[in-house]
Amino acid sequence: AIVPKGVHPFFEDTRIGAEEEAASLGVTFEWQAPAQLDAALQVKMIEDLITKQVNAIVISPNEPTSVIDLINDGMSKGILMMTFDSDSPDSDRVMYIGTDNKTAGQVQGETMREALGGSGKIGIITGGLGALNLNERIEGFRETVGPDIEIVEVVATDDDLQKGLGVSEALLRAHSDLNGVACVSATGGPTLAQVLQGPEFADRELTIVAFDDLQDVLDAIEAGIIYATMVQRPVQMGKLSISQSYEILTQGLVPECALLDTGVTVVTADNLESYTK
Repeated sequence: AIVPKGVHPFFEDTRIGAEEEAASLGVTFEWQAPAQLDAALQVKMIEDLITKQVNAIVISPNEPTSVIDLINDGMSKGILMMTFDSDSPDSDRVMYIGTDNKTAGQVQGETMREALGGSGKIGIITGGLGALNLNERIEGFRETVGPDIEIVEVVATDDDLQKGLGVSEALLRAHSDLNGVACVSATGGPTLAQVLQGPEFADRELTIVAFDDLQDVLDAIEAGIIYATMVQRPVQMGKLSISQSYEILTQGLVPECALLDTGVTVVTADNLESYTK
């Protein structure tokens, strides 16, 4: 079973990759997505899967600490427990599959620094404030964006598109002198791009470096609204979640590395038609 943070377009690519790999290996696969990005709801789903005694559970934790006891409990009962997309490193999980998020944040910071010429004022739009993967991206971003770029505020959408619109509007109203915005989750780019196309902010010139490749983000890059986006490999996360689980379960292989980095690609107008995920 795979348990993402919740229902979100980003995770649809993961589901597609997992279903393809499960079909090719001939294994039974369950996709259990919480209706909201809610840690308590996710915990309940994982508890039910442990009770069902599935062979493996791969989780993208909403909060890293919320699943520690569950992961350890599952492992003690002979269930293979792994994470993808977002990690719970203090648990007994066997492997994390996904983006090295601090490194991805560093790449995003370098991209923003180069685009702004090394100086300016920026805001950060994140998803959930408790999500380890997003906080690692912010940490990496801060390390590389440069000393002459001031981060004036970090705001959160909770990865809710409707809330993201309000958060984006509020950020732009509060800071009329922003030069750029970094969006470290999939929700910030689409909502910010939509807000910037409204009459109130039509004259604002911002350098936006987003995350992930939802269609609204790609359209905004093509239109010149978003400068670049950090594209993860969610299809590969799904495929590898199934294939690595299968190999460990059937062959007893202990993975050489507990962190399997699927990487990111910086997508701009220059490679919009040629990148892969």
